[in-house]
Amino acid sequence: MALELTFVPALLAILVIAGLGRLLSKGLRQPAIFGELLLGMIFVSFIILTGVAETGISDILTDSAETGISDMASIGILLLLFSTGLGLNFEEFKRLEVASSIVAVSGVILPFVLGYLAAIFFGFSHLIAVFVGVALVATSIGVGASILTELRMLRTRLGTLIMGAAVIDDVIAVVMMSIFISVVVMEVIPLIEISLLILFTVLFFLVSLTLGIDLFRKLSEKFTIGRESLLLLGLVIILTFSLIAEEIGLAMIIGAFVAGLVVGQSHFARRLREHVSLIGGSFFIPIFFVWMGMKFDVSAFTSVGLFAGVLVIVAIIGKVVGCSLGAKASKFSGRESFAVGIAMMPRAGVELILIKLGLDHGIIGADIASAILVMVIITTFITPPSLWKALRMIKSNKEV
Repeated sequence: MALELTFVPALLAILVIAGLGRLLSKGLRQPAIFGELLLGMIFVSFIILTGVAETGISDILTDSAETGISDMASIGILLLLFSTGLGLNFEEFKRLEVASSIVAVSGVILPFVLGYLAAIFFGFSHLIAVFVGVALVATSIGVGASILTELRMLRTRLGTLIMGAAVIDDVIAVVMMSIFISVVVMEVIPLIEISLLILFTVLFFLVSLTLGIDLFRKLSEKFTIGRESLLLLGLVIILTFSLIAEEIGLAMIIGAFVAGLVVGQSHFARRLREHVSLIGGSFFIPIFFVWMGMKFDVSAFTSVGLFAGVLVIVAIIGKVVGCSLGAKASKFSGRESFAVGIAMMPRAGVELILIKLGLDHGIIGADIASAILVMVIITTFITPPSLWKALRMIKSNKEV
């Protein structure tokens, strides 16, 4: 009989794991999220090995508890991306639009091609090969954002490039995923739907980063808002922008990031960043990373063969080489370009949605789903220590 945990004990366990993970990271001189992810995964492995659960954390949580923790984790990633937008150098962000686009596009093309060719080489159909290629395209924004914030490199030219490229990368991935699923399911290219998605995306960014900035700038000059009320206003803004982005067809985290950029240009920015950092960094954000670690299916490693290993390799090479070449072409140094490639390496957002859609529509089987899941797990886990080391080397050289 499975042990059922109610919401509060589950939350307590996650917060304890987060605290221990941060202590571990500090001892190993790694970013905080490394320990949170690692201990989350170790906890799940432990409960499986001891027989408390058969397949993962879902076995010992009630549906309501799992939903509650999952929702809190979602709030955590929204707060992280909002805080990232607040702290970004907006003028540098605008100056690096072209460079960010070059990095994003080069980091999309190479992984897609390598993923497609790898699937074809292993004898899969062209349909599955395209699916695998699309699965390698997106980047997990949260990992890079967290490390850049922890190292206080978010406002640097390099940090701005990484975040700009990651956002553009995810927009491209969402468009590609929408096209692929629509073509497979409806057997037609939905030109009108895709055109509207692109149009509304452009309008969303354009209106937000012009009229939106002007509006919040004027409001911050005319009104003085207390600490609690300012935080409440910030939460309303985050959710509003996130819901608009989701309605358009984008990920909610992109909306939260844009909200941060908009509010970040007002006089509210400094105080709001402190408040969001406190509530996010001490509660919601660690829940997100521990929960992500807990959701990783360790058994997936034993259910796939050589193809999963090759997929991991091409996923790493595709992003690191593709994005590094894009950064190098944009006049960044060799070390900076390599750091950009590493920062764009983790996956965990669009890929998981794509796996679900692929299984729901019968496009892929459990073998492909497990191989992609292994790729997500490994790229997410190796990025924090690798990026941490690369960025610290760059930062140390500039301080000398």
